[in-house]
Amino acid sequence: MSEQEIAGRLTIWPAVSMMMIQVGAFTSMMLAARICQYIGRKAFFAIAFTLALFSTAFVFRYLDEPNDIWWMLPIMGFCQLSVFAGYAIYFPELFPTRLRSTGTSFCYNVGRFVAAGGPFLLGLLTSEVYKGISSPAWMAEPMRPAGITMCAAFLLGLAVLPFLPETKGRPLPED
Repeated sequence: MSEQEIAGRLTIWPAVSMMMIQVGAFTSMMLAARICQYIGRKAFFAIAFTLALFSTAFVFRYLDEPNDIWWMLPIMGFCQLSVFAGYAIYFPELFPTRLRSTGTSFCYNVGRFVAAGGPFLLGLLTSEVYKGISSPAWMAEPMRPAGITMCAAFLLGLAVLPFLPETKGRPLPED
């Protein structure tokens, strides 16, 4: 394989991967509102965080062949990004009218601020914590166990969930 062919593959597969994640995300976001309405916000988040944890760990552990991208990444995108549709429903229901926009924006942006450290942590896990591990064979690629370790963020979401209010069927808070 020539250098030009390798460069072309290095360009196309990340784009295909992102597109497959977005296919799953689109599908899940269309369903999330209905699911939240039917089972409630907290139950939705419990299911969504659990599915996101397992699907992400599964992809980091088992994605081996380029053909796996076509089915694994839409599933992961579906599970991971459904959470954001739930946020769009849940956050506005937590705040009174005068604070609704500010409160919702605050929640979204604090999450982004905290998540900004994710790439640094993933790099640290990949380059320091998991480097040089060769057994089992799948851990020889440090990105795999590092990605699985990052799934702890979903466990944090599950741990906080019991302390949050359920807003299904309740009127929006007013001033």
